[in-house]
Amino acid sequence: MWRGAAAMCINEKRELLMILQGRPDEEKRWSVPSGEANDDETYEACCAREVWEETGYEAGVGRFLHEKGGVSRGILYKVKYYEIDIIGGTPTLHDPDELICDIAWKSAEDIGKLDLTYPEDRPFLLEYVATGTSGILYRSNPLTVRKLVPGDAKLLFTWMNEPEVLQFYGGRDQAHTMERVQEQFYPEEDVLFRCIVEYDGKPIGYIQYDLLDEEGMQYYGLADASAIERIFGMDQFIGEPAYWNRGIGQHLMSSMLRHLAEQHQADRVVMDPQAWNERAIACYEKSGFRKVKLLPEQEWHEGAKRDCWLMEWRQDDLEATDAKK
Repeated sequence: MWRGAAAMCINEKRELLMILQGRPDEEKRWSVPSGEANDDETYEACCAREVWEETGYEAGVGRFLHEKGGVSRGILYKVKYYEIDIIGGTPTLHDPDELICDIAWKSAEDIGKLDLTYPEDRPFLLEYVATGTSGILYRSNPLTVRKLVPGDAKLLFTWMNEPEVLQFYGGRDQAHTMERVQEQFYPEEDVLFRCIVEYDGKPIGYIQYDLLDEEGMQYYGLADASAIERIFGMDQFIGEPAYWNRGIGQHLMSSMLRHLAEQHQADRVVMDPQAWNERAIACYEKSGFRKVKLLPEQEWHEGAKRDCWLMEWRQDDLEATDAKK
């Protein structure tokens, strides 16, 4: 796997530190300072080194923002984005690869027009310049998982009134008013992590997860749980039927499981799909979930109590998969 780090730095004018780069025979494009990590190098150390090599600035590496992963030219890659502060140095072109042509601070207006090395980064860069933060949890191209915001209520209203969606999530007798959307997805006291799933920038679904408390453990019947285990519950749906049966659900599951393991130290993740929903169960099994036990009459759906399968994924499964790579 190719792994690397990228640096996000904003000055007092809300301009982003960027570099213009490209080989002599290539069209030059802009990006934030970034590059490949050495074999024995942490992501943070890689970030600081790349900033110095590509800009001449000394960087203090701060908060982790999010991870971008995917496949490029047949190679699996992972890039971690960090906030940085400039703590020394001066702008200097001393890239050992001699690919850097310019160093500049770019405004949001500039970023909207620049030819970017990674065009998929543009929405993230613009959001970061505008707000100084980002709602993105992670990117696993072409998927982006970001935090739910108030403006997403119209999306949820549309999805929660789509009979094809309600057949599998909530029930076709449970069409939502906007008031109900607010009650269900935007409660005043909320312990859930609620997110929107995007595909190539288009919102297509919803996913939520939470660290189970004692009540949650009882709901899933997890009598065997250790007091020190971090067990998460998860629920999700693809709200755009045109994106069903394309492998997107499995991609979402696999990437979210890795996010929960790496960023939340999840030991286990559990779900309880209804037993009749064979398509969803098959997707979850392909993503690493296993059926644990049948939960009789677990959930009310379209006028009847439905049996559900308790399904779980364990951190050991991810470690075993990584060991094979």
